[in-house]
Amino acid sequence: MLNSSKHKAGVTLMELMAVIAIMGILSGMGIAGLRSAVANARTKDAAFNVTAYLERAANEARRLNATLCVKRDGDQKLVTYKSECSANPLGAKVDELELESPVKIIDSQVKDGSFKDAEGKFLTNWYSGGATFTPRPGLSAAPYSGYYAVQYAGRALYGAALKTKSKNSFTPMMGSDAGWSGI
Repeated sequence: MLNSSKHKAGVTLMELMAVIAIMGILSGMGIAGLRSAVANARTKDAAFNVTAYLERAANEARRLNATLCVKRDGDQKLVTYKSECSANPLGAKVDELELESPVKIIDSQVKDGSFKDAEGKFLTNWYSGGATFTPRPGLSAAPYSGYYAVQYAGRALYGAALKTKSKNSFTPMMGSDAGWSGI
């Protein structure tokens, strides 16, 4: 006669392997989602940082009552100088912003990134020439219109700090190949 008290409880090797396989699949899906969330967060953060930096440059130009130039220095740094952007050499360095890698400042590589103002005119990408901030009574010292754009690690994920003539401040934007939206 068999004694049922000697029957041991436990899991079989097949059950254990099935659970491990399911955990691996779920982990793989979670990591892909996490990478996408990190990329979105870093791009959004860069767009906000560039926007805040440009607002700070406008405030500093008014405070100093001086013309300032914000120019790109490499792919990850914006520098503010006390001069016009067309000056050679540029004036004294006032401030700088360095973006965290792998976010880079980009030129016209943005697909469908042709920002337009209310009149339908294309805005200037300040990538090459920089942005000149000139104090004006009662208004922001920011240029009338233009933008700096950033991209995350060569992906189709973009951010921008956009200034239009109709707004007296900068607007942070997020974009992809599907289009742009305010954040």
